[in-house]
Amino acid sequence: MKKIGRNDKCPCGSGLKFKKCCLEKGIIPNKFIGSTENNSVEKRTLQLMQNASKFIKVEHEDGNGFYRIFWEDNVEKVNPIEYYKKFELQRRVISYRDILEMKNPDLVAKLSDDFFIRFALQKLSEENFWEIKEQTEVHSNFLKLLETNKKKDQISLLKGLSINPDQLLSFIFKSYKDYGFLYSRYRIENLPKGIESKKKPKIANISESGEVETIGKTDLTKGEIKSMIEQRKVIIAHFFDKGENWHCLFTTYNSLQGKESWKNGQAHFHYFSSAFGITRDEFIESIKNGQHKSTPIHIDMLEYGNQTAVDKNNGG
Repeated sequence: MKKIGRNDKCPCGSGLKFKKCCLEKGIIPNKFIGSTENNSVEKRTLQLMQNASKFIKVEHEDGNGFYRIFWEDNVEKVNPIEYYKKFELQRRVISYRDILEMKNPDLVAKLSDDFFIRFALQKLSEENFWEIKEQTEVHSNFLKLLETNKKKDQISLLKGLSINPDQLLSFIFKSYKDYGFLYSRYRIENLPKGIESKKKPKIANISESGEVETIGKTDLTKGEIKSMIEQRKVIIAHFFDKGENWHCLFTTYNSLQGKESWKNGQAHFHYFSSAFGITRDEFIESIKNGQHKSTPIHIDMLEYGNQTAVDKNNGG
């Protein structure tokens, strides 16, 4: 793509030179990029966009629109602050480009990746996006959890707690910054028997009316696809690792959809740790096999998934 020169007119339409308009506004500290100060803008841009290739674009078969999928199934022992900040920056860069491309494809063809990165950084800065999330308060018992290796104490600390998405992210950040825990996240899916070997569509969805909608070729009938969606078992697990000690908060799609019995379908996390007499590898394998041990700990997930009448102030 042709890059915009510093002395060219700014593509935002202000009439000013690019260097006196969006380029100047987009100069934001490198901490949001997650790279060293010695790297050039071009190198940072290249690395960012190469890593963003995992974000899948699935075109509608009729050519009218597309889905953009922002997700990584497995994240293994990373600095979560760097990971999430880079992930959000990548997501915004691609989203802003997608939106503008639908409105003005000719303009997008003239803009460099670096322009969209600077624009995304500017928006994050204007919103105080990360500052707000990092300053979100987390119940002190979650932080005390990271300091104890006794199962009885862990169960006691978590009894009756709840957490919302911003608190979870703040807890993930604090676990690394203040306590030195690396972060991992896994999405583990178990499909009904007989489905694994068949070709599945790129996207499948059950509409509110019960109709099965798909994109992409598949060997499955609509009935099989509906059964696959309804019967599959999916677990999202967040791990916190420091040496031999680990903690895990995990939830299921069934929980998020209100299909588990806890509090009449209240979405919730379960909890396991190295204090429960099982190794990390054994626990992950038990999740993959759908045979993990039960846990007495339920942490209500507020503002996410299915909600029932719970105390919104609990745990905050």
